[in-house]
Amino acid sequence: MTRILIPLLATLGLAAAQDDAAKAKLMETGKTAFATCMACHGPDGTGLPVGDKKMAPSLAGSPIATGKPDIFAGVILKGIAKETQDYMGVMAPLEATFQTDEMLAAIMTYVRSSFGNDAGMVTPEQAKEYRAKWADKKEPLKRADIEEMEKK
Repeated sequence: MTRILIPLLATLGLAAAQDDAAKAKLMETGKTAFATCMACHGPDGTGLPVGDKKMAPSLAGSPIATGKPDIFAGVILKGIAKETQDYMGVMAPLEATFQTDEMLAAIMTYVRSSFGNDAGMVTPEQAKEYRAKWADKKEPLKRADIEEMEKK
């Protein structure tokens, strides 16, 4: 029994170390990529203040950022339509900015794991699936539609 457990535990340890290294690489790339997002979300992710409003909502504890990763990917790729004056800015579609699955995974992982968030890593393979899911969508998402998707 011990002869089986030791190699199994060693394999699990190696897999965990590989996951940690992959996440660290994504976090490093995502932190650099977040410079694009800072213009509205601010360097600390809490939303850049503009008078008594903010340019964009806080990413800290954001149900979109920390919720279903496929929805978060859709928001990043397609943006959010400007329907109210709750925020001064608009979530622009960033599909052209985050063109590769690695870049999409990196920015998602960074936001989901920063600003007090602990929603976990998104792999480039997952990002590829999310990109394919949203490929035919041409217009920005609406907040009401996002809320409905989150309920499902």
